[in-house]
Amino acid sequence: MSREDQITGERLKKLGELKKKGINPYPSSSEKEHSIEQCLKSKIGTNVKTGGRVLSRRDIGKITFAELMDFTGKIQIVLQEKETPDKEIEFFSKYIDLGDIIGVEGKIFKTKTGQISILVKKLKLLTKALLPLPSQWHGLQDKEERYRKRYLDLIMNPAIKEVFDKRAKIVDSIREFMKSKDFVEVQTPILQPIYGGASARPFISELNALKMKVYMRISNELYLKRLIVGGYERIFEFSPDFRNEGIDRTHNPEFTQVETMWAYADYKDNMKFAEEMITFVVKKVLGKTKTTVGGKDIDFKNPWKKTTFLNAIKEKTGVDFVKKNFEESKKAAIKLEVDVSKADTLGEIMIAVFEEKVQPTLINPTLVYDYPQEAAGLAKTIEGNERFVSSFEIIVNEMELGLSYCE
Repeated sequence: MSREDQITGERLKKLGELKKKGINPYPSSSEKEHSIEQCLKSKIGTNVKTGGRVLSRRDIGKITFAELMDFTGKIQIVLQEKETPDKEIEFFSKYIDLGDIIGVEGKIFKTKTGQISILVKKLKLLTKALLPLPSQWHGLQDKEERYRKRYLDLIMNPAIKEVFDKRAKIVDSIREFMKSKDFVEVQTPILQPIYGGASARPFISELNALKMKVYMRISNELYLKRLIVGGYERIFEFSPDFRNEGIDRTHNPEFTQVETMWAYADYKDNMKFAEEMITFVVKKVLGKTKTTVGGKDIDFKNPWKKTTFLNAIKEKTGVDFVKKNFEESKKAAIKLEVDVSKADTLGEIMIAVFEEKVQPTLINPTLVYDYPQEAAGLAKTIEGNERFVSSFEIIVNEMELGLSYCE
């Protein structure tokens, strides 16, 4: 029998004993009135009622110390003879394990070392954990397991919660900005009879009631366009999309993107709009425009750098593709050590050079506009130069954060 199985067996035994005593190990309600963050900010002597998961415990003589964690933080609780009722001490000692969720009532005090703690007067088991937590000291270190068991990752690595919290703030901030600009939030179908709006392989399912094949959307674009045709002028959607393709650091089969449609505006209006929105969101979430990602300093302060696609290549490589035909461009790309063996057009050569030699150098927010037609087949061409289209991409820290084009 493994150590984990042994621990689970012991906990199941305790679970049975609790039930025999008429104690519900999974009550439907608790009397939690304060978050742990509120407890930590309370005055000494304040009576509090809180709850959380037991992360650690240690016994020193007639005193038991334990660490309690909820979604706002951690606090130490103390059970002490002559201060905590004997029945509460006995119950904690006999039935409470690491990972259990408990409710406590008691007074805020400071230990001799100055640590804010709760002197427990009452105790209630709220959830009996049957599986042990990962080792407190070694934690959850395997990346694959962390990503597959996010609930454990959140328990053992509370800093990860900041990622989830920031995402929620980003979504709220985008909504706030969009509504301030009179954009209406909409919701379009996820199950579609015909997929489109992007080039990707879909997930396929069956709609039994109508005996028809349906596709999980790869994009919401076509339905947003229908709303524009119907008379809406400014709309946006947080769109969960599904693409049955490869997985890497920047691609996932299931992802969410924000899609907007704006009538009576062109891509230059959208450039100003995107720059203003992202700077607004960064300030809302971080309280500043500067941040550090992977050791790289990034500043989202306006104005951002703006450059045409061709000028960006010329600036970084010295090659002016405007003056070159297909064969000359291919030779120039090969000289730059860019693989263009699969490129069939001049635009594809330029895109390959940009992605390999230019994009990895763009760290601070950069708006690159007027892309080759091959980059956005449905975009409007630029008047007088039909090789290029009215489009732009937002690139930050080597990654494309967004794109826009006129149609």
